[in-house]
Amino acid sequence: MSDTNARPEKLKVFFDADVLISGAAPRSRQSAPFILLQLSELTLIEGVSSPYVVEQAERNIQAKLPNALEDFIHLREAAVSLAPDPTIEELERFQGLAHPEDLPVLASAVLSGCRYLVTRNLQHYPKVVGTLRVVDPGQLVRKIRRHLAKL
Repeated sequence: MSDTNARPEKLKVFFDADVLISGAAPRSRQSAPFILLQLSELTLIEGVSSPYVVEQAERNIQAKLPNALEDFIHLREAAVSLAPDPTIEELERFQGLAHPEDLPVLASAVLSGCRYLVTRNLQHYPKVVGTLRVVDPGQLVRKIRRHLAKL
């Protein structure tokens, strides 16, 4: 007997630092990163990141956009759950698949079971790793809009 009331699993999305920064930046309220963070805050998608990524984003915001720090903290707390940073052994499994600085990001996204890694640094990652797809924020917003239009 199947459960007809079973809910579909939420789309699990890993946010890279550049997306978190863009989403919290002033005048970004119409941007794809902000829209994705809002969808996550509304629990329509499941937004995930890692301590490594959040530290990177916070450091950049403090240096370049100090007035956006409060918005960043609010959005991060409301819209993003943290997956653990990968261990050294886990990182070794992904060696050579991404730019060395971005390897912990890719590993965290895959290991946390995300379907998408959202970043503007597409050149630092492969397009697909297992079931994970690496996409730009605008691509994912368009994909979500097309999906919603079918409902």
